[in-house]
Amino acid sequence: MNNLTQRILTGSAYVSIILLAVMHPIFIGALFTLAAILSTFELKKIFEKQNIDFDIRPTLIIGLTTYATVLYPEIKAILFLEIFIYFIGLLYRTSKNALQLLGSLFVSVAYIFVPLSLAIPIGFQSTSYESKTLFGLFILIWSSDSWAYVSGTLFGKRKLFERLSPNKTWEGFWGSMTLTIATGYALSVIGFGLSSTEWMILGGLTVFVATAGDLFQSMLKRASNLKDSGNILPGHGGILDRFDSILFCLPAYYIYFYYLSPILNF
Repeated sequence: MNNLTQRILTGSAYVSIILLAVMHPIFIGALFTLAAILSTFELKKIFEKQNIDFDIRPTLIIGLTTYATVLYPEIKAILFLEIFIYFIGLLYRTSKNALQLLGSLFVSVAYIFVPLSLAIPIGFQSTSYESKTLFGLFILIWSSDSWAYVSGTLFGKRKLFERLSPNKTWEGFWGSMTLTIATGYALSVIGFGLSSTEWMILGGLTVFVATAGDLFQSMLKRASNLKDSGNILPGHGGILDRFDSILFCLPAYYIYFYYLSPILNF
């Protein structure tokens, strides 16, 4: 099987699994919990390539508790207790760099677990779970990446951020901006719940934030001299390679829906 066929099959399965999982909060919660665990192992490899100490077990425990706390705030005392115990434990660690361990743990929690935990709250903006909203948001994320690739391939000349991503161009960025906003408008016409103005705003927001997420992941991999974060997805690399835009977009969507949208009142 050649690489193109692998990419098509893996990409199709990846999109299908997420869109099916979006239909119910339990499914998307379980899928993103698994993604968070696998992503943490990939991030551990990235950090260790730079000789940065990484505590995988405490990171997973505190990360998963953080994930649960976002959904069930009443258990936050457990999270604080775990963090306190970890701090005390560091006092007895002599073979590792305590600052590196703390840094890698909190980067993992902030970069992976918190963003992925926000998918369900985004779906629960009203009294019931709105799968259409999440469905549309993921379409915007993937549209942003696809339109950037197409526009960059056809018209790309000026490099966007050559040091981190030599293939990204300004023409790809602005082409993606235009076409992703148009995709947002199409979602409103099809009937994805939000107004055309909101979907178009979210389309523009997606391009900015998804590009930042892609560049951030490129920065991590380049610093570690890695092409991909992993190899679990044939033809695509690792989980972080596929979730780089999602990890930045979900917090942006959460801020938009819970803080900006009530003020803008579209």
